[in-house]
Amino acid sequence: MSSKLIPEFKKSDDTIVLSVSKVKTFQTCKAKYRYCYIEKLPRKDWEFLTFGKFLHETLENFYKEIINGSTILKNELMTNCFKAAYKNWKAKLKPEQVKEAKEILTQLLKKDEDITVLSVEKEFYIDIDSKILLNGYIDRIQLDPDGMLHVSDYKTTKNKKYLEKDHFQLLTYAFVMCLEDPTLEKVRTSYILLRHGFTSIVKEYSRAEIMKVENEFLEYAKQISDEKLYRPNPGFLCSYCDYYEGICPEGKKMESSEKYGVVGWSSENPENTKFGKFKR
Repeated sequence: MSSKLIPEFKKSDDTIVLSVSKVKTFQTCKAKYRYCYIEKLPRKDWEFLTFGKFLHETLENFYKEIINGSTILKNELMTNCFKAAYKNWKAKLKPEQVKEAKEILTQLLKKDEDITVLSVEKEFYIDIDSKILLNGYIDRIQLDPDGMLHVSDYKTTKNKKYLEKDHFQLLTYAFVMCLEDPTLEKVRTSYILLRHGFTSIVKEYSRAEIMKVENEFLEYAKQISDEKLYRPNPGFLCSYCDYYEGICPEGKKMESSEKYGVVGWSSENPENTKFGKFKR
């Protein structure tokens, strides 16, 4: 087997296109995988996804400016990036979401980060054994003070417990780094919890551990190729599925008392948002 980074999307008739999200969808519910990636039915415009995209865009632009050598004070820089992202998302954002986003980003400015951010939203394409085209984006790549390379993914989840044992996504990102640099022997990874004061779930992996993810993707590709029935997997997550209403009768039978919402705060005049006085 051999995996290699390739510069652009290049699919042949013999390859299957995979991503971490595709694999997780297949694992969770094969019917949803069929609706989403085979039949390509429209997806629901979830409020929590809009909120996450808004925060991601703000942070992406903030760190891009820092990488490019911006000399603007961090609070002013964050204000500019916040306003720019808000213009793109204001039609879909609720006032309480804008308020929460401002408070989350203010917590970041208060942190004394001793890191060197190398890249944000790094896009990658990997050819795995000429059978899989793997693609995705890495939220943040940084160099920590001890010299270790560190890949991170932002999470807006309120309940962080499910992430503590789920490192498939981060192993995939570490895999990208190991292919890019054959001398890497260890990679630090983390989920950055935006709703928990930018605390992180951190784990380090050796190169030997990281390279095993290649076989995992090959196994998932085989399972997807062999799948014929695409049966639903009804459960409490059905009410958060894009196809819960009107398309998947099995999922409709499942009712959940939990709501995947956001904290109920209010906000006025988000265009006038400014972040406090924090040093660069």
